[in-house]
Amino acid sequence: MSTSSNLWHRLGPGILLAATSIGASHLVHSPRAGALYGFHLLWLIVASHLFKYPAFEIGPRYAAATGHHLLHGYARVPGPRHWPLWLFASSTVLQGIGVLAGVVNISGCVLATWFGHPATPIYLGLNATEVCSIALLMGIIALLYFGGFSWLDHLGKIMVAVLTLATVMAFIPVCPSPGDLKHMVIPAIPVGSIVLVAAILGWMPTGIDVSVWHSIWTLKKIRHWGNGGGASPMADHRRYLKASLTDMRVGYGLSLITGLMFAILGAAHLSGQGDAMSGAQFAQAISSAYTAIWGRWMYHVFMLTAFFAMFSTSYTVVDGFSRSFSEVVAILSPRYGTPPNRRRTYFGFALLTGILAVATIASVGNPVTLVVIVSLISLGLAPVLYGLNLYCVSRHIEDPDLSPPRVTIMLGWAGAALMLCVFLVAVYLRLR
Repeated sequence: MSTSSNLWHRLGPGILLAATSIGASHLVHSPRAGALYGFHLLWLIVASHLFKYPAFEIGPRYAAATGHHLLHGYARVPGPRHWPLWLFASSTVLQGIGVLAGVVNISGCVLATWFGHPATPIYLGLNATEVCSIALLMGIIALLYFGGFSWLDHLGKIMVAVLTLATVMAFIPVCPSPGDLKHMVIPAIPVGSIVLVAAILGWMPTGIDVSVWHSIWTLKKIRHWGNGGGASPMADHRRYLKASLTDMRVGYGLSLITGLMFAILGAAHLSGQGDAMSGAQFAQAISSAYTAIWGRWMYHVFMLTAFFAMFSTSYTVVDGFSRSFSEVVAILSPRYGTPPNRRRTYFGFALLTGILAVATIASVGNPVTLVVIVSLISLGLAPVLYGLNLYCVSRHIEDPDLSPPRVTIMLGWAGAALMLCVFLVAVYLRLR
């Protein structure tokens, strides 16, 4: 096997992390930040990736070092019996509806904008965005039913590669000056930006609960690397830890670079279009940044890649929430741990949250508003999940060579504290 094909074979959960990340947060929050506040929030994208890094390293590290995913670690946390699992299950139901509604609605909006006007009524009082959202959700569940993890693995790589290439093409001609890039390291919170700051911190690169999904995906990939050899794939923990962390860092780096490029494109081309970026016309507005550089033909390339980004996010969100919920149920009630029962739980959860997500989309209407709401919910839950992850990785990995460096743990606790403070400030200012 060649080096390039071997790399493609080994990449997987990290690219799924990127596929989950490079979606609503990048297509909505990043260019909106640029459109409203220029280059002044570039530092926030860097800081969000920096302070969240330990959380997303913990997922593959815990899986590769222990042979278990993080939910097994949650089951070992002291206190009232299985309280972290019940908390995670509750947040999974809440976010499984809200987050799914947000990302599928953005996906439907991109598709509806590409083929016409997103607000045009089509059927039974539903507009084009809502009809496309429902159709996409049904298609995603069907793909997962017939394809499973292998399709998820391959589709994620292809979609992320296409989006990154198109964004680089649009970014190169507007590469900012050193004077603009200073905002990557100089913090500033423009007046009126606190809700957007909180939303970016909550969903950039993605929610902390995705670290749990990553640990589950890592175990799947490790078994694939080991050709399904039962317990033997976990025998060489160090080798699989190195491969898992490399995979994770590739995906995480892609998320950071793409987030910065979208924010810079917003600052360079979308200044003064804040209103458009706050509603259903956001996809049309972002496309203008691409067409201004490359001409009208780039409109269709952008819409295709934007759709790929949101479709891959929606695809991984349905799988991640459903897979983690079925794992929680299997731990809380072992009789649901058999493969047939796990599969029933998985698709039962996917169908139920899908139905409720459709109802949420019809109720809220504005896809950008919906994404902001679920971003704030994710930020509120993040400090608790972050703390649980840090506890598990600090207490359950016995081999010091497999444990994270002390500086990573310290950075993690700082990140959890930062997210808690920003959430409390945002809530206080909104209530006031």
